[in-house]
Amino acid sequence: MADRIRRQHTVSRFYLKGFADEAGNIRRVSLPGEPSIVLSTRDATVIKDFYTVTLPDGSLSDVFERKFSKIEGPAAEALGHILAGTWPIEGEAREAFATWVALQHLRSEDVRFGQGYMNAEMIRLIVGVSGKDALRSLIQASESRPVSDDELDYEWRDITKPGGPDIIPDANQHIRLLTSLLPTTAAYLRDCHWTLFRFDRRSIATSDHPVTLVVAPDHPKWQGVGITTAELFLVPLNRRAALTIQPRRRFPQPPTGVERVPDFARKGTTAIARSINQETAARARKYVYHHPSETPLERLYLPNPETRERPSISNAEGLIREEGLFSGMTDEARRALSATSIPGESDRGMSIDDIPWPIPGRRARSAGRPTQAGQRFMNNTLEDS
Repeated sequence: MADRIRRQHTVSRFYLKGFADEAGNIRRVSLPGEPSIVLSTRDATVIKDFYTVTLPDGSLSDVFERKFSKIEGPAAEALGHILAGTWPIEGEAREAFATWVALQHLRSEDVRFGQGYMNAEMIRLIVGVSGKDALRSLIQASESRPVSDDELDYEWRDITKPGGPDIIPDANQHIRLLTSLLPTTAAYLRDCHWTLFRFDRRSIATSDHPVTLVVAPDHPKWQGVGITTAELFLVPLNRRAALTIQPRRRFPQPPTGVERVPDFARKGTTAIARSINQETAARARKYVYHHPSETPLERLYLPNPETRERPSISNAEGLIREEGLFSGMTDEARRALSATSIPGESDRGMSIDDIPWPIPGRRARSAGRPTQAGQRFMNNTLEDS
């Protein structure tokens, strides 16, 4: 594709139509409640070049947006069957809709930003454990020049501050994560227990992150919320229906002789509608969407997205020391002990020597743009995938 800006939907338009009026308009409420505007589903959830990736040769490609459309077609058909009264759905329809739910979760802004936050936290931890002298050595070796104490102080403070360095969310890395997790996440959701709620009068809302991962009331605050730790997945289907997907291991055992508890369909109540809308609003990133003439958010708590806690590595503060956590040891021993496991790669570790410098995508001294070295690293990552 030519190097041009494309308007790309982070939430499927076929899905948003279920919350719109006959003219195709939907109300968008900005958290924590204002402003509220009515706009076309063509313009809702649009972010410029959100799925556009940079190829190793430096060109831009929207190939993944086209791949997503191939998932949306069968999913739209499956959703049509559900809303028309077919329940439960099985076979290809169930597979198609489970795949779309997985895609809709994994392609969200929350997942992309969360990935960036965790990268920053990991870099903070590795540098903090290694110490200032190791950071100086990394910079000097990468840039072939001496580093002054003032510059080193600046870099140390910025990298080891709470949350780590400011890193621009990266489309290439996000897409790589999405494509690696999509098949297993879709299969996991397909095999869960599904419950359909139908509402005669109560209105259901959705959001810019319509797949909500709900946790149990006793879920530890220190533990992150992910695909395998969620108590259930909540998906508003349209303004009169919603779906919950619950892992079967969290469901009561079926009676003797029954292979598994069948999927349920239930009539929704006012209390259930309110609970669904509250969870949806609480987990939205920036916006909640609903039918223009209805008020499903009335008397609900709408969070301020700027005050939300972001994912972090617990108990990292005590590991960050200017002299390094393992000061006094030989270089060989220090590197062995300070190696930090990479998720999914238990057979290898990562030390400060493995951090590319400049840090890819870091928002520092570069007018908010990734450095050339950082862009090369992103391109190599995409090429490897």
